Amino acid sequence: MFDLDPVKSILVLALIGLIVLGSRVWRRRRNGVRVSMPMPLFTPVEIQAKAHDLIEAGRFDEAVKVLKKEAEVSGPDALAAARALRRGELLPDFPGRWPEDLTGPVTEFLAQGQRKAAVFLVRDQKRLGPAEAETLVDSLARGKAE
Repeated sequence: MFDLDPVKSILVLALIGLIVLGSRVWRRRRNGVRVSMPMPLFTPVEIQAKAHDLIEAGRFDEAVKVLKKEAEVSGPDALAAARALRRGELLPDFPGRWPEDLTGPVTEFLAQGQRKAAVFLVRDQKRLGPAEAETLVDSLARGKAE
């Protein structure tokens, strides 16, 4: 078809091989530098409270499934979130989701029987420890906001 002698065939194949190899090297170098910034795992306080209840009940695997499904995160991220909750840490909620005055959302959570979600909300938004958040939620429940 092309009427090439063996030497020319070898040279053509070598040229094609060099082109393929060169394009791969070029592609690797072009994609070689990547700048990434880890994003915090934003998780609504309601989901955190639900998962924390499951963890306290000894149902860690179920808590991971809840985080994965309801927070819509990957399996490894859900596992990391569940481990953080088990250590007593709190995951950040979405920024700008709650008003500056937390009285309304806290009283709504309390009216729905979601006390833990109210405490998690106060801890997240006010950057308080567990004891201080409990105290603030108690005062809001009594109607004496601080």
